[in-house]
Amino acid sequence: MKINVRMEGLDATMAKLRGLPEKKITVAAVAALNDAAYLGKVETAKAVAAVFDRPTPWVRGSVRYSKARKDKLEAQIDFDFWGNKQGVTVEKVIQAQIFGGPRRHKRHEVALRRMGILPDGMFIVPGEAATMDAYGNMVAGQINQVMAWFNAFGEQGYKSNMTAATRARRAKGSKRSSGFEYFVVRPGDRREFIRSNGSKGTHKMQPGIYQRVFMGMGTAIKPIMIFVRSPIYQRRLDFYGIAEKAALKEFNRAFPMYLDKLLKERGL
Repeated sequence: MKINVRMEGLDATMAKLRGLPEKKITVAAVAALNDAAYLGKVETAKAVAAVFDRPTPWVRGSVRYSKARKDKLEAQIDFDFWGNKQGVTVEKVIQAQIFGGPRRHKRHEVALRRMGILPDGMFIVPGEAATMDAYGNMVAGQINQVMAWFNAFGEQGYKSNMTAATRARRAKGSKRSSGFEYFVVRPGDRREFIRSNGSKGTHKMQPGIYQRVFMGMGTAIKPIMIFVRSPIYQRRLDFYGIAEKAALKEFNRAFPMYLDKLLKERGL
């Protein structure tokens, strides 16, 4: 959100009539714009922390403001432009909560769709057995393990993909850890099972990626990633509205205050 100012305002006009040079009026405008941008940044950062459940430090600290200068009477409040290591900005991550509508696909969703694992029109949410971090997000290590299992890393990260031999070792396990493998359940798939009387049956499973853990007396099936239809988000954070309201209120307070201070200093 950009905050601009023109010198035709009533306060500036009155200052000129009282003899304050335009250069000094510009100084007052720059100071007021920067105060306004800073307060807008503080208020929007508070809103981000209040609206979202356990936002990460990256999200909480992502609101930035750029200062006005004498040759550029414009200040700006926005999210950090640079983003994370993958070049993803916070605004891209939470834009569905700011503007409403469907969320963007995450990097691993795009990769798994490219491999034909994730069906078109579907997204991924953590399954009950997913490993979660303190902020309610699936840990990167488990996501990367799933991607490696299905050779979903692209050209730049292909060395992270698992070979058939590596998958076989993971399935075999070791003395210290149980073996495991990942498998995909697509929409409409059914899983076979054996009843207590020895007869076979099938049942539907929720589409997703599951982990089969091999134990001494059998296997355990754990849901890791669940496939869901496009989630539609309601607008939860009026980021730019909050920024504009706080910044304009502060500018309207600060600009005449700085003008009055300069007038008093010059005895006008």
